[in-house]
Amino acid sequence: MTYNNGPRPPLPLPGEGSSQGSFRYASFQHRLGAYALDATLAVLTLGIGWLIWSMIVWGEGQTPAKKILKIRVRHFETGGVATWGHMAVRELLIPTTVVIASNLTAGIAAVVWIVIEIVFYFTKNNRTLRDLWVKTAVINEA
Repeated sequence: MTYNNGPRPPLPLPGEGSSQGSFRYASFQHRLGAYALDATLAVLTLGIGWLIWSMIVWGEGQTPAKKILKIRVRHFETGGVATWGHMAVRELLIPTTVVIASNLTAGIAAVVWIVIEIVFYFTKNNRTLRDLWVKTAVINEA
């Protein structure tokens, strides 16, 4: 008889073949609060403090506001915490791309992006377009 005392793989997220999933998706209001708190922290720290803090906590699958509000980003297929790279794409690369596109389209891209994010949130598993692209889900740990 052999025993496997190694680390166990994380549970899959609810809705992905797991009837025992222990994760709860973050609500729209919880995520909106995190966006507002991140924006406030960025303004108060002139963006520099927020960016430094973000780079530290991205490895934990969080932003500064997500850390305060006990929200974590997890890989959707495995349930593991999102990597630093996933978080950099989610929180820096995609928003930067939207800002550039908004400047080129006189703000139309920003409005379209916000509408798409909200509409996608109310689909299966509360995942936005950004979550689908990066294969993540936002989990409430509170």
